[in-house]
Amino acid sequence: MKKNILFIIAALSAQAAAAQGPLDIFRSNDTKHQLELNAPSLRNHLKQRKSALEAWNALSAKDLKPVTLTANVTAKNRSGIRELRVRDFQYIGDCGYSHGGQDSGVDTPTTAQAVFASDLADSYLNQAALLGIDIDSLTIEIHGRPDTEPTGRVAYPRNFLYTIYIDSPASDEELERLAQLAEQNSVVATLVKLAVTPQLTIDHKLSPREKKVEGATLEGLREYIHGKRQAILASREKWAKLQKENTDAARKPREVKRGPWVKVFPNGVRQLTVNDKYLILHDNPEYLGGTNIGMTSIEGVLGILGTCITHISLGQAAELDLDVDSVSLTVQAEWDPIAGRKGHENESIALQNVRYTLHALTPESDEKIKEWIGRVEGICPMYNLFKDTQTFEHRIVRGHFNPFPEAKK
Repeated sequence: MKKNILFIIAALSAQAAAAQGPLDIFRSNDTKHQLELNAPSLRNHLKQRKSALEAWNALSAKDLKPVTLTANVTAKNRSGIRELRVRDFQYIGDCGYSHGGQDSGVDTPTTAQAVFASDLADSYLNQAALLGIDIDSLTIEIHGRPDTEPTGRVAYPRNFLYTIYIDSPASDEELERLAQLAEQNSVVATLVKLAVTPQLTIDHKLSPREKKVEGATLEGLREYIHGKRQAILASREKWAKLQKENTDAARKPREVKRGPWVKVFPNGVRQLTVNDKYLILHDNPEYLGGTNIGMTSIEGVLGILGTCITHISLGQAAELDLDVDSVSLTVQAEWDPIAGRKGHENESIALQNVRYTLHALTPESDEKIKEWIGRVEGICPMYNLFKDTQTFEHRIVRGHFNPFPEAKK
């Protein structure tokens, strides 16, 4: 019976193919061909972006005003994860188990590098669109170069090398010129090259020193911070033991991992890959040639400043054994669309008036809060990255980026 059923199905399939006929098969192939022709391509996106940018650049300077950009970061209760929100977009930051986290989100220094690469990629597209240079694919991988010798400086990725993987019919000279223009016109790269000290405002609200916890579960940020303190002390003890038992191994420099990378989709959306497993989307509003499905890289750079300060705030609260019931940050800066335009070439395109407000609910005194934040600013990687000067260096590689070269046979 089973063979008969299979025979009937095969016979019906043969009849259907015969009924379709040569003309229907041709139409099917023709439809597929049309779909392929109409599929999004980076070349078509660049043409659309050029129209949007030319319309934007044609606006009169007197009709343009500085825009205040805002990023909000909140430490979420017992988990301690950092939730970043920019307009309708968000992602989660976290640390590893050895520092009291759950490894459930991106780490800030790696994300920061990806944000820098994202803005460089966006600027690359802008310049290619305006110059009429065709690009078929674009990916940027970035590396911060740590100090090779002890310097006493705060440890963070600095002085960046980024590699541009590109498919384009443009000449080597055109691509090199394009890379130079992209870096010069990148708002984020320009900001990071400067020494900008973010300005602090403290919003301190008092909470009761004694806290009543119902049930067996400790559900607040205060309990997370005290748990984080135990994790930090245990990690420090383990590290001291390693140094004592095997000095050479303890001082061995950490292996340099592959940097984060940013892939440009055919519609111009940038996909940031962080820690090889977390994805963040960046996009532009429609008037800058985007589809507005993600935060901009300019907003993203404020976000990484906020998530880093929040993270270090939790760590220093644990170090000082402080009672803190909530921590959140509001990070803001002004973006001036007039800067760099004709007649305003000498005005910096970097974000202006970078500032943050720390909102803390805690029974600790104002003096304790000042000591706490002073320690945070002293060691926070992104805060110090902003207030130090950085450099960027690029190289261009023709072809596609392979994120997993070890798997290539």
